[in-house]
Amino acid sequence: MGFEAYMKNPYVVVIKITLITLVLITFTGCSNKELYESTQPKYNENECRKLQPHEYEKCINQKAKSYKEYKKEREEIIKQGYA
Repeated sequence: MGFEAYMKNPYVVVIKITLITLVLITFTGCSNKELYESTQPKYNENECRKLQPHEYEKCINQKAKSYKEYKKEREEIIKQGYA
């Protein structure tokens, strides 16, 4: 069996498609999380100190939502849209 015949073998094609799909899904998952985290505001004490006293407390206590929380809320909203 030559190389061209081997590459056209239905089993080889299925394996190639499966591997490509798994790689794409893996990279997409990482990219979404990294993109979300990179766009979240970074609240640190130095930045909060620049604010007025009444805004300082709010700034210090403010925490960004984790990617897991964001993803859960997003999925709930999407489900509601299809209901």
